[in-house]
Amino acid sequence: MKNLLFIFITLITIANVSYTSFPVVECNAKIIAIESEDDEDDELSLLEAIFLGVLVVSILGFAAYFLFRAWWRAWRDNIRWVKIVTYILLGFFLLFLILGLVLNAIFSGGSFM
Repeated sequence: MKNLLFIFITLITIANVSYTSFPVVECNAKIIAIESEDDEDDELSLLEAIFLGVLVVSILGFAAYFLFRAWWRAWRDNIRWVKIVTYILLGFFLLFLILGLVLNAIFSGGSFM
C-alpha cells in the first residue's frame, strides 16, 4: 500500500513539475492568429447518428431491464422499503400527471386535450 501511494505521489509530482522539455523565452514578436478554414460541418452524419442512437438505446434498455428485474424481485420478496418507495414514486407520478393536466387546461383555454 505504501508503494502504491508513493508511486501515485511521484506521478502527480512529475505531472506538475515537467511542463515543457524545451526552454521558453519571452519574445515581443507579433502574435499571428491562425484560423483553420474547415468546410466540414461538425455535425454527425446520418450513419453515425443512427449508430449512436442504437448504442444509447441498447445501453439504457439493458440498464432499465436489470433495474426493473431487481425491483420486481424485491417486490415479490415483500421488502418493505421497496414497496414504500414504489408507492411514493407512483404518488409523485400521479401528482405530476394531474398537475400537468390542470396547468394544460388553464393555459390552453379550458380544454383538457
